[in-house]
Amino acid sequence: MHVCIVLENHPAAVMGGAEYQAHLLAEELASRPDVRATYLARSAPDNGLASYEIRQFGSTAGFRRRAVLFDSRSLWQALVDLQPDVIYQRMKQSYTLVGALYGRRNGVPFVFHAASEPDVDGRWLRKGLSPNLPLDLLDVAAGNLGVRLSSRVVVQTKTQALLLRRHFGREPAALVRNFQPLPRALPAKLGADTRILWVGNIKDVKRPELFLELASRFAGREDLQFWMVGRPGGNRGTHATMMAIEQCGKVRYFGELPLRQVNALMSEADIFVNTSSYEGSPNTFIQAWARGAIVASLTVDVDDGMDALGIGYRAGNMDALVRLIERLSRAPELRREVGERAFNYACREHSLDNAARLADLLISTAGRARDSSP
Repeated sequence: MHVCIVLENHPAAVMGGAEYQAHLLAEELASRPDVRATYLARSAPDNGLASYEIRQFGSTAGFRRRAVLFDSRSLWQALVDLQPDVIYQRMKQSYTLVGALYGRRNGVPFVFHAASEPDVDGRWLRKGLSPNLPLDLLDVAAGNLGVRLSSRVVVQTKTQALLLRRHFGREPAALVRNFQPLPRALPAKLGADTRILWVGNIKDVKRPELFLELASRFAGREDLQFWMVGRPGGNRGTHATMMAIEQCGKVRYFGELPLRQVNALMSEADIFVNTSSYEGSPNTFIQAWARGAIVASLTVDVDDGMDALGIGYRAGNMDALVRLIERLSRAPELRREVGERAFNYACREHSLDNAARLADLLISTAGRARDSSP
């Protein structure tokens, strides 16, 4: 059986949460007897160190870098060449429509997996006006149609399931929470200072400037260390943010780090701060829960459940976030209690067992389609 996984990027080329999840799924599939897994990506590594096949398609050269829509023909041809038994695609975009149409024409199941709430909320425009707006609208329109034509849709959270029903009139085939390899036990937190960590690529949706503002509110607290990790912003819109990061004496900026080093910093950190305007089901939350860094989120929650479960906090606004950091920084026993609950939650809800469930779903979906074909 051949499973094709389609994403814009492979994590070895451009790391992101959806990419990392797809990589873990590909590894799980590759471990199964009689299953071949191919990861198709626009941006892919040159080496072949993975346990599964990696194939590049499309191009980012010249004008083509402005939209994945231009990769449609290349993706179609790659699928024709590979002849998969099932296609799995994550993140709503024109690839979603290409995969769905290929699947319908060739009797191959196409499984779409939502990577964030915008993937299922039906909106046409989330960003502001820009020269890229016509291409963005075309990509969203193609993605929305692709979701409607998908054989099955998988979601990460109950909120995404609700949005899928409301905006697309569809029931999810499954709710599969994000998964990661998890440590066996919580690490010890050493040192007298309180270490506050932010992790995310430097881009608008992550709102890194708000972490700089947070750090500036504690300019007089020498016992608080503010750490920042993320791939530098590469466009004009983030130039001012990068300059502000470099000039902020209160924040230590590590730049982009490999996953192993990010997890090491999570193990040292006491508090993990998220300032994103929206997320799907953040992989960084799982990393923090599994390593005793208390999640203090400005806006993002997962099914509005962190406070109710006692595994983290959603402040709601900057003043409340400042008060929360102040309280947590002076309450090591509270951090220990919350950290233990969060660790147990991560082990229960976000282990690699979920990767096995998702792999089972893809294999069984392909098997049923094959059995029912004339």
